[in-house]
Amino acid sequence: MLGSAVQNLLRAAAQQLANLAERDEQRESGIDPDWTAHDFAGVDFVGIDFSTSIQSLAKHVILGWDRYRAQLDALRPDHGVWAFGVNCLPFPTTRGPVAPSQLPSFCEEHFRRKGDGRGLIEYGSAFYDYFRVAMECSREWADAHESRARAPIAISLLCDGFPNGGLFRAEDVRPQIEEARARGVRFKLVVFIGRKHWKTVLRFTQSVGIAGDDLEVVSYESESPNGHTIEQSFECLSSF
Repeated sequence: MLGSAVQNLLRAAAQQLANLAERDEQRESGIDPDWTAHDFAGVDFVGIDFSTSIQSLAKHVILGWDRYRAQLDALRPDHGVWAFGVNCLPFPTTRGPVAPSQLPSFCEEHFRRKGDGRGLIEYGSAFYDYFRVAMECSREWADAHESRARAPIAISLLCDGFPNGGLFRAEDVRPQIEEARARGVRFKLVVFIGRKHWKTVLRFTQSVGIAGDDLEVVSYESESPNGHTIEQSFECLSSF
């Protein structure tokens, strides 16, 4: 069973999803109480940064996400994917894992501030919370059926910097990442950041123990990332 702190996070996330459904007729309300019953060859949990710093990159993120969905559908159509947006808390974009072809698309309206129509953008970068939620959900899915003991599970995050806010800290997450790896869970952290801020990325990745092949850093020299930076980042996200 999920820990109480993660259960509280998921309740808050479910409310976020319910609120989105009220403003977006393409979305269903709440988290499916039977989400672990859906059988897939494996499950990918993917987090996308939806903090305020992403707002100006809307069209690039929309295009990158569409290409990512198409890649998953071509490469792993039998996998379930549970996509989360991440800002002040991780919020699911669907009621549970879905086939890649069923993943939602984004539009520019989603990159408005939360409370403005279909807006999803909000201040905060609760990346540690996302990892904690994804790891505990991955364990619950795997434990639901004996046949899933060897099913491939991946947890990935695309973001643009260091965690800010959230309930959990690195010391709450790193031991679980090590334990999840021992169960065969794979991790991918993709960070796009200005070259002058590379030390910030180093502190973040060291804090959770994600490095080597599990880490992709897409750096840029200018003051802000461009379309090529975001395209590279999404390509890295799908390169398991």
